Amino acid sequence: MSQLDDAFFKAGTSFKRPLPGQSLTASPDEPRPFEGPPKFTDRTKILEYYFDLLTEEDTYEAVLDTLEAGTSIMEVVQVLLMQGFQEGLYNPDMMLMVAEPVAYMIAALAERAEVDFTIMGDDDEMPQDKDEVEDLSVMNKTMKTIQKPEMDEDFPVKVAEKLNKVEPPKQRSLLGER
Repeated sequence: MSQLDDAFFKAGTSFKRPLPGQSLTASPDEPRPFEGPPKFTDRTKILEYYFDLLTEEDTYEAVLDTLEAGTSIMEVVQVLLMQGFQEGLYNPDMMLMVAEPVAYMIAALAERAEVDFTIMGDDDEMPQDKDEVEDLSVMNKTMKTIQKPEMDEDFPVKVAEKLNKVEPPKQRSLLGER
């Protein structure tokens, strides 16, 4: 068998995919949020939305607690962006376009609060085998390429100014009220 036949056989016998016709079983009267037009189509609006979300007091503290517990920034970003996609906020292409700027925002907020963080999990957590890397989703592959999130030239100026003015939450302690 050729390599193409092997790849086709592997994809065709994989159980990591939807069942044929599964999308046809959902009611057309009640589409899922991600099946309709996205709420945001402008990258700046999405970044403003995430800035507002991340700087809410409860969210800010929760993100900092998560980072202190050892969760990497890219894991937090992946959860946030997948949730936004599932809620119909943006399409998958836009989700990948805002991954690095959202990671930059989280890193900047963590630095401002003097919280140690990791950008990406340990290398031993990432698959090393060629077949395992090929099995990663597009989002995981994209997240793996972001080594150090940076503010790119398209980062909204208004969000950057707000980011510089954010005050970290009050001194948090283990015995403090929640």
